[in-house]
Amino acid sequence: MLFPALRTLSSRIIAGFAVLILGFSAVSALTVLAMERLGTEIRVIRVGYLPLALTTKDLYEKQKSLHQYLRDLEGESSSKRVKIQLGRLRVRRMALLNDAEADARKLRKQKLPPGHEKAIENTMAKIAEYREQAKKLDVHYKVLLQYPPLYRLGPTPGAKPSAKFQAGLDALKAVRKGERELVNRAEFLRVLQRGNIEVTTLRLERNERRLRLYTLYLGLTAVLLGLFITIWVTLTLRPLRRLRDAAQRIAAGDYASRIAEAGPAEVAGLAREFNAMGRAVEERERELVRTERLAAVGKMAAMITHEVRNPLSSIALNTELLEEELHHLPDEREDESLALCRAITREIDRLTAITEEYLQFARLPKPKLQRLDINPIVRGLVEFERGQLVARGVSVDDDLAASLPPVKVDDAQLRQALLNLVRNAADELEQTDSDGTINVSTRATPTHVEIRVADDGPGIPETLLSRVFDPFVSGKKGGTGLGLALTQQIMLEHGGSISVDSEPGKGATFLVSLPRVEPDAAASSTFGRDPGKMDS
Repeated sequence: MLFPALRTLSSRIIAGFAVLILGFSAVSALTVLAMERLGTEIRVIRVGYLPLALTTKDLYEKQKSLHQYLRDLEGESSSKRVKIQLGRLRVRRMALLNDAEADARKLRKQKLPPGHEKAIENTMAKIAEYREQAKKLDVHYKVLLQYPPLYRLGPTPGAKPSAKFQAGLDALKAVRKGERELVNRAEFLRVLQRGNIEVTTLRLERNERRLRLYTLYLGLTAVLLGLFITIWVTLTLRPLRRLRDAAQRIAAGDYASRIAEAGPAEVAGLAREFNAMGRAVEERERELVRTERLAAVGKMAAMITHEVRNPLSSIALNTELLEEELHHLPDEREDESLALCRAITREIDRLTAITEEYLQFARLPKPKLQRLDINPIVRGLVEFERGQLVARGVSVDDDLAASLPPVKVDDAQLRQALLNLVRNAADELEQTDSDGTINVSTRATPTHVEIRVADDGPGIPETLLSRVFDPFVSGKKGGTGLGLALTQQIMLEHGGSISVDSEPGKGATFLVSLPRVEPDAAASSTFGRDPGKMDS
């Protein structure tokens, strides 16, 4: 199997839902991550770029105002006002520059999305250059504020300007040039921040569209994954439907119904137990029908035997009286009449034996079970029958296990059952031209003690093999068909079983199996009498 850990039904279902949970967790995590990136971009705009853009815009406006005032400085009439106005504009510009630098530093400390660090560093560099350029103008501003070149303080037309006026005029020219460059730098900072906002906004819109697509695709993937897991769980649980259908068939009377022992470990195990249950129910139903049939046959046999025995006794008695009367007839008629009477007597004896067999089958007593070793029973039976079997041209031997656990049996009934098997085997062997052999053996299994009665005769025809234990089924001419049925009934009463294995031309083997008694339970009791000492 590709995944040995998924052999069980529970592990497959748990694995399926685990995959489903992991899939939805991954979708949720990716969505949250994408939204976190969007939130970071929005926070960068709100906390960093937007305040920085507003500050640089104000800085640009203030720089333009300062530059414009310097351009119109000659129109001022008061040097005091020049000092105040230039001081106010320069202080405000420096404050805005500090604010811009503070905003840039604050932005740099934020958790920035990829690609923003370079833009922040560039902004910081431009602010530093702006500050450096503004500081270079402090020398010129010092001269300008000391000697402002106002027209009312300037030279008269045609006159040479004073040294102070010329110094202030040179300083004004230098400041105007420097402030014009600072205007350009301030505008560059303003445009740079506006570009950063536009770029970030475009990136935000792109990420928003991407998030929408990701959410759609991931949601669709999660739905497909859930559908796949649902189908997989449904297919995994399909064997349970087969179990249900098979149970319904058995409930309807189809005891031969079986299902494939495949699928997850629990289902396969349940299928095996279900098939075992089906076989047990089928066997029990067959045994129940057989028991009911045997009960009916027993009642019929008892009734027939009761109705036939008394007339047979009367016929036998009258035949004996008739035979005595025939002795007084003339010689030529006596032999013929006596032969007829003897034929009648033989048939009466045969019918009497049949009725006795029927009566024995109908009135089989409950076994009186004792803990016994079956080896002495088998050995005694073999020795008891050996002489008669040899006279019939049949040899018999035994192969008994050295040590057998005890079993609970009725020795008389067990001896009767084994006697039926041995005599049936002898009857089959008499049908062959060559001498035959019967082998009786015993052995122990972990749960039972077995007795095998095997012969090398012609075997049992296939047409009779499945019905060999049914009443009135016999392959022998003149047989009643009750011997094996009686033997099986005895085994069932003992809690055991009997089976047959045969192939035409290769003999037959009957296997008797009796449940063994546990050694500790058997050790606490004594065995019964030795059944090997049998009466002839």
